[in-house]
Amino acid sequence: MKLLRRMLLLDCIPVFFTALFFFVLMLQMVDLFGNLWRYLNQDVPVAVILQLQLLYIPKCISYAVPISLLFSISYTLGQLYGNNELIALLGSGVSLRYAVSPLLVLGAFLGLGLLGFEDAVVIESYSKKNALMQQVLGQRENLNNSNVTIRGDAGGVIYSAEYYNNADRTISNLVVLMLTDDGRFKKRIDAAWAEYNGSIWIMRDARVYSFSDSGLAEDRYAEYTDPLLTDDPANFQRKQKDIEEMTLSEAQVYIEELRRSGQESRAERTDYYKRIAFAFTPIIVAMLSSAIGSRFKKNVLLMSLLLSLSLSVVFYVFQMLTSLFAVIGYLSPVAGSFIPVIIFLTIGTAMLKFIRT
Repeated sequence: MKLLRRMLLLDCIPVFFTALFFFVLMLQMVDLFGNLWRYLNQDVPVAVILQLQLLYIPKCISYAVPISLLFSISYTLGQLYGNNELIALLGSGVSLRYAVSPLLVLGAFLGLGLLGFEDAVVIESYSKKNALMQQVLGQRENLNNSNVTIRGDAGGVIYSAEYYNNADRTISNLVVLMLTDDGRFKKRIDAAWAEYNGSIWIMRDARVYSFSDSGLAEDRYAEYTDPLLTDDPANFQRKQKDIEEMTLSEAQVYIEELRRSGQESRAERTDYYKRIAFAFTPIIVAMLSSAIGSRFKKNVLLMSLLLSLSLSVVFYVFQMLTSLFAVIGYLSPVAGSFIPVIIFLTIGTAMLKFIRT
């Protein structure tokens, strides 16, 4: 029996790598021809285009692994049926569920491998590709920000601004709260606007509120500053980080920063959990294709592949919908990311339970 399972696994692996090569090539062509007109408009050198495509290969591999596994399992089981080997296998009393167990283990290991591959290779190469593309296409990030609330480096300083202009390094309608070491109110500064002179923030048309012996005092200044107001303007910039360009640990830190600053982070948390959920995709497609591969008597390869692809498309579309519901607040980010995984793992388990024997 071990020999039989080993044979099935060895038949599947070469098909998997062949399918992986062609699906990666297909994704490369889609990316290349989708951006070709931009490259031509900016006279991007061929060497740079090739560099962009090479940097995109790890991301293509990540996308192509589940569909390649689906194709390879469907093809392998289809060939067994087409050569009447599957009939002989079932006729000898061997459970197909037992025979395909190495393929399910392969799907589980590929899922774990994808999670590590994303953090170790894909994130860095994909970030470099996006940065290089922005550079060669002359794209600029909009770092202006609105409704900003941050805690200063000094700890006891809290900034709340209506608008930050990155080009001029100025802030409009700024409120600064200054607290003592034990968290009590020390001073409040309201300014119509403020500018950074390279080392410190200068407040214009400012009102300063503080406690004195006679109670709360208000002072007005055309220009005002404080030695503690030295925070870097980069702290006020719009955070345009993409979860797809961060490792899981970096994404955790970024989401925590958003939470502490009071900014909405549903989309970021959904992307974070969805990346973890994506690791279950290979085992899901392995279960579906293994269960479907023995259910047709005619055109086995074509029908099993079409049905497997159809179920996979349903899975991806369903995941997109639940992720959208999570972003807009109908579901929690965890539920929006993992509900499709739980449902399709249940479907796959049920289909394997009733697989032909």
